[in-house]
Amino acid sequence: MIIGESYARCTFCCSDFSVAHGGKTDVVTHISTKRHKEARKAIAASKSVLSFFRRDISSSTIKAESLWTMFIAKHNMAFLSSDHANKLFREMFPDSEIAKKFACGRTKATAIVKEALSPFYHKKAVNNLSNAFSILTDESNDKIDKSCIILVRVMDSAVGDVKTRFLDMPVVNVGNAPNLFRALKDSLEKHGLDFSKAMAFMSDTTNVMKGARSGVQKLIKDEIPTLYDVGCICHLANLTIKAGLQELPIDIDQLFVDIFYYFQHSSKRNQEFVDNWHSMFTSEPGVVLKHCPTRWLSLLRCVDRYLKQIDGLVSYFLSCNEQTISITDRLENPFTKPILHFLIYVLPCMDRFNRLFQKSSENTTCELYVEMNRLVRLYAANLMTNDAILEATDNLRLLNFDATNQLPDENLGIGDNTWVTLASCS
Repeated sequence: MIIGESYARCTFCCSDFSVAHGGKTDVVTHISTKRHKEARKAIAASKSVLSFFRRDISSSTIKAESLWTMFIAKHNMAFLSSDHANKLFREMFPDSEIAKKFACGRTKATAIVKEALSPFYHKKAVNNLSNAFSILTDESNDKIDKSCIILVRVMDSAVGDVKTRFLDMPVVNVGNAPNLFRALKDSLEKHGLDFSKAMAFMSDTTNVMKGARSGVQKLIKDEIPTLYDVGCICHLANLTIKAGLQELPIDIDQLFVDIFYYFQHSSKRNQEFVDNWHSMFTSEPGVVLKHCPTRWLSLLRCVDRYLKQIDGLVSYFLSCNEQTISITDRLENPFTKPILHFLIYVLPCMDRFNRLFQKSSENTTCELYVEMNRLVRLYAANLMTNDAILEATDNLRLLNFDATNQLPDENLGIGDNTWVTLASCS
């Protein structure tokens, strides 16, 4: 504010000075003062607030930044990688105007995910749930806070296909059936969804989920009697394999686990194994694989690798001390090689089945009945007569496993290599 009519105000140094005596001369004198010169220099060196807001950004650049952010979110990459992406894209595409204007560091990428992508896709998921939908849920195994992941499967009218959408992930540290059911119902109600419109429930086959008396599935059916229970077909298929493995004379799962952990934390043992291998073979031994019994596609891969390594493993463990005698005894067991050859023969069918129904890019529900028939018939053909299988037609419940319908022992389908190794054992 100007003090009076005989005063002027300098906008550079924000001060008032008198012009009553010299007029223009007073202005020139003020300009030559130290205070005014420093203020002018400071203003020249500073940027306008408007310069921090990019007005010239194009829709193509916005699209590029959004796609990049979606990429790091989908592949579970660190937001910190965005800080390096800006310079990288400019180096990779020096002639691109979009790359020159691309500016999406970790702060901006985080904001795009939380404030733009998350609300957009969440709204998209909820809007399609006005009609019937299916619920998919599973628990995490985190040691601090255990989460209950809730997905919904719905017909997306925009694309004309069934899609699976993320809905919520509440924390349920005490993961009993009542708590999981309450978390599931509260999440649906929180998002304005009608719980009674759930038409199917999918989860793993644990007692807390599938218990007939007090599982989550039972609690949901008490409120929605028409609910269709869809178990995890891949989980059920894996349970059949585990049940079959328990009938074998050697615990193959545990053998693989013991071998891996023997080598895991010792570079000395790994090098000794490699040296011992090279003293016998000219090829490379390959890495000792880790078998995870809860990973459905792990077993076949490990059986194939350990079958190739078994002679070298036997030789190595025979040269070790008594601490490895348990592993050595199982590797030297005359049934170990035949069992591995047998698993190589029977597992590919189940492996193919699991891979088919673990696809996330397409809906394979319509293929379930055909593939189940195919899988059961393939396994039945190894131990039953053709007439018994043909009599069952397409109804697998009609398969008669009586001894009269089974093949004689010498004709059982266990794989040629299995028969050869069994003959050498005898």
